[in-house]
Amino acid sequence: MFSYLFGSSADGPSLPTIREGHKTVDVIIDHERLQVDVDVLAEVSGLFLQVQSTDAKECPLLDFPGGLERFRSIVCYLIDRDVLNVAEETVLDLLEATWLLECPSLLEGVMQSSFVLSLSSRRRAEILEHLLPYTAASSPADSEHAIETSGVGTSAQNDLGSWNEGLSHPQESVPVSFSCKQFLRLFHFETLMWQCTEKAALTLASQLDGGDFVLGPRLATGSLRVCSELLRLRRLREEESGFVSSAMQPVSALWKNLMDKPLRAKVAWDSHFFALRCMRRRLASAAPSEVLQKQAAMAGEFKEDEEVHDDLPADLVETAQDSTLLVFRELMAYVDTERLSPNWSALLVRVLLLLSRSGVGAGSPGEGVSRARDIFKRTFAENELMQKLASDPAPVPPAWLVDVVAHPSASNALLRVLCRYRQLEAEELSDIIEHVLLAKFLNWDHCHLILASELMNEILGACMDAGKKANSGAHVHTTQMGPERRCPDHWAGQHCLWRLEYLGRRLFHVSFLFQQGFLPHSFSSSSSSGSDSRKLLRKMAPEDDVCSPQPQVVEVTGSCLWDEGLLTIDLLRRTMMEGRAMLDKPILHYGRHVIMRHLWLTLTHLQVNNTDHKQPSSASQVAKNSYCEIGKLKILWDLACWPLCEDAGLVRQALEYLKGTYRDLCRPNGVWSAEHEEDLFQMFLAIDLSLLPIQVLHSPWIPAQVQSVRLFVQQQPADQFLQELQQEVSRAMEHLKSVNFQCSKFTNKLNAVEHRTLTNIGQINDASAALEEYQRKRARKEPKEP
Repeated sequence: MFSYLFGSSADGPSLPTIREGHKTVDVIIDHERLQVDVDVLAEVSGLFLQVQSTDAKECPLLDFPGGLERFRSIVCYLIDRDVLNVAEETVLDLLEATWLLECPSLLEGVMQSSFVLSLSSRRRAEILEHLLPYTAASSPADSEHAIETSGVGTSAQNDLGSWNEGLSHPQESVPVSFSCKQFLRLFHFETLMWQCTEKAALTLASQLDGGDFVLGPRLATGSLRVCSELLRLRRLREEESGFVSSAMQPVSALWKNLMDKPLRAKVAWDSHFFALRCMRRRLASAAPSEVLQKQAAMAGEFKEDEEVHDDLPADLVETAQDSTLLVFRELMAYVDTERLSPNWSALLVRVLLLLSRSGVGAGSPGEGVSRARDIFKRTFAENELMQKLASDPAPVPPAWLVDVVAHPSASNALLRVLCRYRQLEAEELSDIIEHVLLAKFLNWDHCHLILASELMNEILGACMDAGKKANSGAHVHTTQMGPERRCPDHWAGQHCLWRLEYLGRRLFHVSFLFQQGFLPHSFSSSSSSGSDSRKLLRKMAPEDDVCSPQPQVVEVTGSCLWDEGLLTIDLLRRTMMEGRAMLDKPILHYGRHVIMRHLWLTLTHLQVNNTDHKQPSSASQVAKNSYCEIGKLKILWDLACWPLCEDAGLVRQALEYLKGTYRDLCRPNGVWSAEHEEDLFQMFLAIDLSLLPIQVLHSPWIPAQVQSVRLFVQQQPADQFLQELQQEVSRAMEHLKSVNFQCSKFTNKLNAVEHRTLTNIGQINDASAALEEYQRKRARKEPKEP
């Protein structure tokens, strides 16, 4: 049907003639021109399909593999289906030309040729290593994986660049937009290309012998899909191989090395390291340029082997996007979580959680979550990235922190989670507080980092405000002093709001001591979630205006939850009862501060309100509203447990408040009664006035009975001292009597001993005289010597 070109200067087969009316382009290879029919080649080649959509007259392919003759033979095969010359010296050029021309039919012809079908296993392994980088370049899942990353196809890339530079007009450097039909055709070519490339690679891999199927850097250059299939094939090989084949494998490998060329692979990995290497390549290709600049370039199999055994750089983990991690779903089944390094562990926890949430992971979603939780529990203590992962907004559920509650970093992670409480749903925040913080963390000492933080003060305020919102309705504003409501607007539903209030009451009791009674104070930098501008509570010293007859009013400074009405005195009852059983902790001390602040704050607010009103109020109204009613004050006084107070400043405040209460009680039109005076007198007696200077009591608003009692109280220590001294003297006299009796007994014993001593001396003297007499008599009776 076709005729041949005439006038060809080169040897070899001639190209088919160009059809009439078809578009032609001059292909430039090695500075030689060859005119081809673009319309015909566009039916089988994606490259010429793109050329067809432009007005270019030339297509420079300066570094085409094999030169002009190889291109001529390929064109003849594509058009006239001539025999394709696939041999040892042409097979690699044809594979590279296949990818350059984007011609699936050419790749199928190469793979079905008698040469490829008759290749040995070793030669198939070499062809597979050459073909794998093209799968990474053409696979849609690895679209970012450019050809220059894999290190192959440089000539093809230069050819495309030269073709763009060689267009006749500068404005034509970018091809014109395709029509819809042309776009679909090009998309069809691209799809067929990566499908055929992956099919060819997997066909070669399935035909390898067990000894030649080595998982290493050379096989890790393919797309993730192909690498997953290689791992699957490798696992099938291992499952199918029996004991006999495994035992004979070293012998067969030795024989093959003797008879065939040696295997080029120098590094062998197991499935775990091979999967990690494939994922690392993908992460590196998708990482930002500034991260890639920090990573040292690796060259050579041994260098890659060192890299795969090292941990993953932290920059790659932190910059990895979720879309990149989702493509690792097929490789996760081959990763051994027990052998993961710390940074790899943090990354794969993210992968497993993403796959379980999207429902595309290998296995059931619950299995992936279980694996991720096991990794998290095992590596949290020594893994900084895992600790950051626990506090990030997305990946790790806060409930997992109960598995690592023994580690101090768990409190820091939970604190960072709670910092986002305004963005959380009410139900989610309630679960974190109830099932994580209150159920597990309270039993550990490092929980004070959370309980003593300013964040806990804010969360408690939000919880108590949620209770007010539930009681008063969502559209009713609270009486808080702040400009904004503490309870976020998206916290809705009475059930959720009441639950938050209940949990807020529990938080109040467990953190009352750590929050110093939720009074204004300075939070430490280690436990504060932000800068603190609150002032310290003003303390009244016992020496302040000691000679002031009139009652003094303590100024309340700063602001806290008590001032906003979010915390009420009723919350103190349980806490103060617990404080009476734990006197070694300052619970009662902070509780008394809260009670006195409440009393002074109420007093100052009423005074300001009465001053601001233009209409004068009657004396009875002032007496009734200035100080707390006697009945309520008596309840607060009993709650404060004043007899156990040893703080002179608090005792002075209590005295000044009672002075003002007694003055209002005795003023004209006051609410005086014998019962009120008796209650007030008992409240005076409950405080230890001996802690204060005597001048403080020089006031007409301190009852005379209190003065008398104080004298008796002051006299009582002296009487008690004299009584104790008398008891000491009596005990000393009794002791002296016992000592004298013992001395007389010792004297009698000494006299008896002396008498026995004299008797013994006399007996000794008599024995000595008798002995001497005996010796003299014996000496007289002895005869004299001759």
